[in-house]
Amino acid sequence: MSSRDLSPTDGRVLRRADNREAALRSGIDLFARNKVAPTIEEVAAESGISIRSLYRYFGDASVMIVEATQLLVEETRPLASFSPMGEGPLADRIATLVGARFRAYQHVRPVLRATILNIAAQAELAPAQHATRELLRRQFSTHFAPELQQSDDAAREQILQAGSAVCNLEFIDMLVERQEMPVDTAQAIVIRLMTNVLAPAPM
Repeated sequence: MSSRDLSPTDGRVLRRADNREAALRSGIDLFARNKVAPTIEEVAAESGISIRSLYRYFGDASVMIVEATQLLVEETRPLASFSPMGEGPLADRIATLVGARFRAYQHVRPVLRATILNIAAQAELAPAQHATRELLRRQFSTHFAPELQQSDDAAREQILQAGSAVCNLEFIDMLVERQEMPVDTAQAIVIRLMTNVLAPAPM
């Protein structure tokens, strides 16, 4: 169906959806410029959408910030996925998982600080954060099942916690941004740490 075939009502619905997404994209662009909590007025100036329309779409800035953060999380989640899972030598599996985490990190890198702060500040984002953590934990458990099955319950939980920590996006960001490491160097360090967690050298 072309835009000429749309009824006036359909056209308004489509325009509203387009404008809402444009506003959310503008909010994300502002995140990247260290505007952790952009106002309706700032998003209006960035997007060219009227302040009145933005208040009609979202009600207030906090709702807009939540939706922009949710959009970013939903777009990032598939980037951390990969297949096949749990197949091949340990070194190859570590490289595959770490490579996926770095792809996700590169996508959110400009806005990671704002995303983390907004998730902490907005209770509405807690379910999305919990779902993402559970997804990554299941991914780790499946991908490294052979190594985890060799450990008792306590050791298995320690491996899961340690492995999750060293390939966490916040840890990656600390290496790249605060330690000012090239991405390739940071990725090599995370691979080494993951190797130490999953196949520690004998004492």
